[in-house]
Amino acid sequence: MPRFYFHVFNDVVAMDDEGIELADLAAAREQAMDSAREMVCEAINKGHLNLDHRIEVTDESGAKLMTVSHRDAFTLTGEARPEQPV
Repeated sequence: MPRFYFHVFNDVVAMDDEGIELADLAAAREQAMDSAREMVCEAINKGHLNLDHRIEVTDESGAKLMTVSHRDAFTLTGEARPEQPV
């Protein structure tokens, strides 16, 4: 089973030195999406969200296989609304 590494680039860079074994690239993408969604939730709870934060997935040789940004992790719907007077 291949080993994938998930390097996080947000307010702090965190390089994954251990990785995890997953069945294939599709499973690695799902893992990256789940992690990105968790980070998005944490950021929103802190009152900010940077859509350019990302997770880079690499293989055992260090080759980059994919990048999942916070922007990729969710679908934003609705329209921006003008501020209402208080």
